[in-house]
Amino acid sequence: MIKSITQFFTEHFSEEEEEVQQRGIEFATTALLIEVSRSDSDRADEEQASILAILNNLFDFTDEELAELIAMAEDAIEAAHDLHQFTRLLNEHYDYAGRKQLVTQLWRVAYADGRIDKFEEHIIRRIAGLLHVDNRDFIQAKIAAREH
Repeated sequence: MIKSITQFFTEHFSEEEEEVQQRGIEFATTALLIEVSRSDSDRADEEQASILAILNNLFDFTDEELAELIAMAEDAIEAAHDLHQFTRLLNEHYDYAGRKQLVTQLWRVAYADGRIDKFEEHIIRRIAGLLHVDNRDFIQAKIAAREH
């Protein structure tokens, strides 16, 4: 799996360390968004559309690159033993405001189908904990996503 991720970045982007690091952040973000969408066993079209909209808003990918990144992130989430491998990179490179914003984006995916499932809330709470986002900001992110 790591080989396919490395190959993707090598084929589509220069090998400058800063750019590869940015692509890793984009990959980790994508994986976490997907994890929220699959947490309730009902992968609604609205949630998939929300993920695409969020990724298009946050990052600069062509449709083809985005589809390939999502496919690889889905495989990575399926094979992952835990979420630490994704959150570690984000903790290293996002400041607190960036991590809180990511939690808001996770809530937007969960709200996309019009309801929050207990499994979605659980996974977002778990990710927020791994991102060291405190409970007050976790709740504020939930409210901000609901009002969006």
